[in-house]
Amino acid sequence: MRHRKLIALSALAIVFAGGQPAYAATNTVDGSITAGSSVCSWTNGRTSANPPSTLTIDRTSINPPGGNLSCSSGSTVALNNSPTVTFNDTNATATADAVDVSVTIGITCRYRVTNPVFNRQGTTRDYVGGPYTASRVSGFLCPSTTTIDRAVLSFR
Repeated sequence: MRHRKLIALSALAIVFAGGQPAYAATNTVDGSITAGSSVCSWTNGRTSANPPSTLTIDRTSINPPGGNLSCSSGSTVALNNSPTVTFNDTNATATADAVDVSVTIGITCRYRVTNPVFNRQGTTRDYVGGPYTASRVSGFLCPSTTTIDRAVLSFR
């Protein structure tokens, strides 16, 4: 079960909470993913626009060497897509089209979550989501699904 949580955490270390929301100004996003006791996080990922406009998170600014995505569990993770995020300020939510990642912990497993929804926190541009079930895309001996407990996206 711990292996499954580590894969889940690492696998989705990417991607994404009413009143009047604040507006992000620098086209950047910080994020973290928690699965069990493990955390993967990054800072200063680039986005194509500022919320509430639909935007794309640039995977090259998240993955090393251009980004600083790292995990406390000793695993390595890579974002395979650049997620598109849409915002619904009336409902205080953000939705990504998909998050597709590969995680390596001795073996490499690829997982995907489709249409994850995040809830805005108060009037900030901080969004929290989870739990999510990620489905295996590839990887021999990898669990068919894994659970991400919590994901946080902070747009600036």
